[in-house]
Amino acid sequence: MRKNTAITSCETKFSLPELCVMIACIAVLFSLLAPALAATKTQSAATGCLSNLRQMMTGWEMYREEYNDYLMPNAPLGAVGARGWINGNMGESWFGGPNTGNTNVMAYITNSMAHYLKSNLSALHCPGDVVSSADGPRIRSYSMNGAVGTIYDAPSIRSFSGYSGWRLYAKGGDILRPSPAGLFVFTDESPATINDGFFQEDLNGGSFPDLPADYLEGACGFSFADGHGEIHRWLTSVLLVPVQFGRTQTQPIQVSTAQDPDWSWLRSHTSSSN
Repeated sequence: MRKNTAITSCETKFSLPELCVMIACIAVLFSLLAPALAATKTQSAATGCLSNLRQMMTGWEMYREEYNDYLMPNAPLGAVGARGWINGNMGESWFGGPNTGNTNVMAYITNSMAHYLKSNLSALHCPGDVVSSADGPRIRSYSMNGAVGTIYDAPSIRSFSGYSGWRLYAKGGDILRPSPAGLFVFTDESPATINDGFFQEDLNGGSFPDLPADYLEGACGFSFADGHGEIHRWLTSVLLVPVQFGRTQTQPIQVSTAQDPDWSWLRSHTSSSN
């Protein structure tokens, strides 16, 4: 005769104190993991930024080789047609009236850099630049050192008081001081000031007309004339401008030149006075 086998279901229940302890443990684990996850995300964005800058510098160097040592032209506001590294009249809508410069794909494929990027416009956007412009997600995050690529615009650039008495670089052979390893070419520009492709600086005074970005945890990317790139972290709070949708900085931020190491660092990597 077969015996009846009784199957007993056993339910495991947690008491309220046990549940509280479990939730507390999960919260502690999350608090420990959150900084590591944030750091990983920032590191990923920084790696992507450096990759973009490397692609742009490859194009910049190829242009120099093809055009008898002339550097890829800069793109200040009003630059003629498509001869700048990007079209000059592009940027935030605070130029006045509707402006789709941030999102107009066609404008970004008719300039000096486009040929070398092979229409890979993603190289123009830093992964850390996540707050959209008033016109939508911006295509471009980077601008060019205002002292570099001055073949077309040297007279107007010299008219800026901030560049008077400082070297401008139209050809590769002009890059003597600072050395190619010390002269920056491209950088992330803050969403608060990005407009044209020309990163304007005040080398004689104590202000930031254009702001470098800080969205890589207080840092941003720079590429240099020798081809290398680096993530540079700002030392003071002056450049830690909160990235907010629709926020623009239309007035230069004033600093004490004798006391601001960020302004001094940027100036020393922009040009030389001798």
